[in-house]
Amino acid sequence: MMVVEAPQWQGSSSATAHRLEQGASLLAAMVPDAERVRVPTGPTLTETAARIRAALSRARGRLVVTAGGDCGVELEPVAAAVRRHGDRLAVVWFDAHGDLNTPGSSPSGAFHGMVLRALLGDGPPGLTPVPALRPEQVVLAGVRALDPAERDHVRAEGIAHARVDELSALEDLVARTGAEAVYVHVDLDVLDPDVFPFVGVPEPGGILPAELLARVTALAERFEIAGLGITEYEPSRKRADGMLAGLVAGLVEACRTSAVRQIERRAAAAWPAAVVEEEHGWLLRHTPGVTRQRCNSALPPLPWPLAGGFEHVERFYGERGLPVRVQVSPAERHRELDEFLAARGYRHGGATAVLTAATQDVIAATTTGTGAATTATGIAVPATAEDVTAVAVPGEGAVRASPPPVDLTDEPGSWFGVFAELDGHDDSAAVCAEVVSRIASPAAFLSVTLEGRAAGMGLFVADRGWAGVFCMATAPELRRRGVATALLGAGARWAREMGADRLYLQVERDNEAAVRLYAQAGFVHSHGYHYRVGS
Repeated sequence: MMVVEAPQWQGSSSATAHRLEQGASLLAAMVPDAERVRVPTGPTLTETAARIRAALSRARGRLVVTAGGDCGVELEPVAAAVRRHGDRLAVVWFDAHGDLNTPGSSPSGAFHGMVLRALLGDGPPGLTPVPALRPEQVVLAGVRALDPAERDHVRAEGIAHARVDELSALEDLVARTGAEAVYVHVDLDVLDPDVFPFVGVPEPGGILPAELLARVTALAERFEIAGLGITEYEPSRKRADGMLAGLVAGLVEACRTSAVRQIERRAAAAWPAAVVEEEHGWLLRHTPGVTRQRCNSALPPLPWPLAGGFEHVERFYGERGLPVRVQVSPAERHRELDEFLAARGYRHGGATAVLTAATQDVIAATTTGTGAATTATGIAVPATAEDVTAVAVPGEGAVRASPPPVDLTDEPGSWFGVFAELDGHDDSAAVCAEVVSRIASPAAFLSVTLEGRAAGMGLFVADRGWAGVFCMATAPELRRRGVATALLGAGARWAREMGADRLYLQVERDNEAAVRLYAQAGFVHSHGYHYRVGS
């Protein structure tokens, strides 16, 4: 995760706008476990926007939290989300104001009251990004102080609006847009000034911090969060940093968990078990004849409801004569579950890291002659511990002038032989019959042939903006010949064609060579998991 600290105050109409600089710094410091990037304010709003855009290029597929500054700092983060998600995106604008004025209609002339209108394609020169949002992609939340021209625009364009007393319907309003991803903008003046007065333009009748957190959490449970912006904090001598820190941490955790949930659910669907039951939010999975843990384990909900019990999980596997195996995922968010299972005698399984990357970054890094990934070509790179158990440590050597050709097909039948040859497990045939044959399209089955035999393989499965990487392996005697890099590059290019702008994969946490190779290809850590196995 990355937090962009944008201390811009020049776009505000507040008489105390200079306080926003300190407010941005304090907000950024409240975001836990994130790379912090401070964007210096430029001589013009256009220059500051360009600097924010440059900072966002470092995100590499990670969740970005923008800490403002006035609301104008949201121009580039929202525009980046529009470019990434297109029509699949909705923007939920938590704000006391509509920010829907134009230079001609604005009473104050301040850009922080125009930023949403600019995102809709009608803004000042140099501050109107392309492509623009469509009005049906916007949902106003808690807005209660619209200027007459803004009110007319909302009515004319049919912009959805959940007022303070209507926020329980917010998730349904977003669902009606058809969106799968949501950018969440929070201007802190959406809060009731009786509770939080530390903003430049307070408006009575706002919402409480607990309600804001509940609504964002509900959005995160239902949609993928494409980004989060928190703006307009003007600290004074009497501050509310303690209360605000708790709110910020809660908002960030809800949004971060959204990405984890999206990945885990997609991974479960991409590598399907033969038998799947869902109960109390748990995914209970079993695949007869297959020994792989992923399709023979229980995936817990986020968060884990202790009150929901655990008996149904043990009953599911007990009825099948199997040990209970729980994929504690994400490990970082399921500490109570892990402690609960350990107390019941469940033994710890190997730790796995889940990595993500922007598809375009992987394409760039795996292109011959560019990117650091070309210095460690041909390494066997298992997607998980059960796929391949050993990996070569990268050595020095010349980089191939051109990568080996990759065969790519959407039909798994011809790929089964490659899998059986390179997989190296007793249940390879069962995996093909019971798992791989069930994988839903779109999927790409990749292989490389060198010296008349299978040299490498990979599997990419696309699903609504994401693609999972599975079954990466290279024949031991054919390593260091560009196989793994060629497979990653070909798969990433296919994923881009499928509209998947992000990739995910799982790799053993202690597999340093594989982790290093993936890092060189543009992957960053998302979360981790391990298994707990009962008797």
